[in-house]
Amino acid sequence: MKKLLLISLAIIMAFVPSRLDARKVKFKNGDVYDGEWKNKAPNGMGVMIYANGEIYSGYWVNGIKNGMGTMVFLNKDEYLGDWKDDKFHGEGKMTYANKDFYQGAWEVGKKHGEGTMTYADGSVYTGSWVEDLYDGKGSYTAVNKDEYVGDWKAGKQCGEGEMKYADGASYSGFWLDGQYSGMGKKSFVNGDVYDGMWEKGVRKGEGEFFDKALSRIFKGNWTDSVVSGEGSIVFLNEATVEMTLAGEWLENGLFSTSFSKSGKNFSGSVISTSGDGVSGPFLSVGKVAWETEMVADGRWKANTSLATCDYKDMVEGHLRYNLGGRSFDGDVKDGKENNGKLDVTVPGRFMFTGNMKAGEPFGIYVGDFKASPFTEYDLSAWDQVLGEDIGRLDGLHSICGVFKDSLLTLRGMLTDGVPDGEVTMVYAAEDSLTMASSWIGGKLSEGRGVIAGTPFVIVAVENDNVQVDLENGERLSFVPSKPAAILPEINEKLKEQRTLRERMAAEMMGVAPAGE
Repeated sequence: MKKLLLISLAIIMAFVPSRLDARKVKFKNGDVYDGEWKNKAPNGMGVMIYANGEIYSGYWVNGIKNGMGTMVFLNKDEYLGDWKDDKFHGEGKMTYANKDFYQGAWEVGKKHGEGTMTYADGSVYTGSWVEDLYDGKGSYTAVNKDEYVGDWKAGKQCGEGEMKYADGASYSGFWLDGQYSGMGKKSFVNGDVYDGMWEKGVRKGEGEFFDKALSRIFKGNWTDSVVSGEGSIVFLNEATVEMTLAGEWLENGLFSTSFSKSGKNFSGSVISTSGDGVSGPFLSVGKVAWETEMVADGRWKANTSLATCDYKDMVEGHLRYNLGGRSFDGDVKDGKENNGKLDVTVPGRFMFTGNMKAGEPFGIYVGDFKASPFTEYDLSAWDQVLGEDIGRLDGLHSICGVFKDSLLTLRGMLTDGVPDGEVTMVYAAEDSLTMASSWIGGKLSEGRGVIAGTPFVIVAVENDNVQVDLENGERLSFVPSKPAAILPEINEKLKEQRTLRERMAAEMMGVAPAGE
């Protein structure tokens, strides 16, 4: 480099006017000057070889570098360009020892004005400089191909600008100290978009977030990239708005709102990240009111939408309805009415009033079971029954349970209102009568019991004629008037037989029977 500078100096000196002296001077500090000289100082073109090894070749004014010149520094940095008062000033280029390269404007020894810095790693900045720092309008392309175009302040993005990331993401908006700050729009690689306020690189303030995977927009106030406060959810379907819900953001992705679908109104909290715009988001906790007289308020099972929900989709809560002669007001547990008042009425035929326990009616029944709407319930636990038959539906026409008619209690199954299968009967007269029996379609096939303390057995049933043998050897034979009357009629036949026997014994003894 030193040889090149000397050759350049020789060529320049050949054209130096004769009024300037050309001389070689060695200073006391070891510096050596070779060039034009005037007023006892370097003036014009000359080369200064400094004692520390640095070399300057260019123009001088009264011993000070001014004009075009080249400087090779001790650290191997090289500058070629304009000088003023010993400082880089004007247009110039600097090749740094680390292979960085700057070409552009300088002022008082610092990069100032328009210029381009090409870094050894391949990154490039082109734009405005203030005192060696990016400042003003400029563009920067990083080594990974991220590219920013916009405003700078003190070496950092500040003001308005756009960043295009190498992975396809982008940001357009305002910056402060190198971070998103103020209004800005960020487009993510996966297609998500946030458009709103930022602070220190995170979403903070009013904004809206488009979730591409969910196809919806979340609007509200953001804090640390979490939405809160008043806002809305916009459901999209192929870029068109399917529905918009206004409300308030709660914690953990829950949204408090109200909306209507399929003849139902909802008010409460929904899960903002689930459901769709057709049926709405999935319900969390809240009240559903049907256009009919039914209201369900509580916590809903997962994946429950307003469009398809029924009170059976509740985990727990309160239910109230009055539909088709049936009303309920009470709690729901795991989709079943529980601990509440139930009333069912079929005018002239059926009435029930009582409670629900674990999804089953528990109360008082009056009427004809054949008109019963309780096809889904186990009625065997009812504490009081008034009417011909009541119990659990078992098949299309069969019921199983406890049946009471006057003094008779029947436990077992009825089919079309008559005993069928294994049946136990208890007749609560002054004489205790019980019987375990087998029936087929209302016809007795066999039985065994106790009457007035005496065991008995049904020994034969032929053409509806029942033969009963007592343990004492007596036999009764009769045709029952109806299945439910068999025990009372056995009792009556026994009484008649005993009365007849007593009369015959009295006649044989020549005395009047008792009671005559």
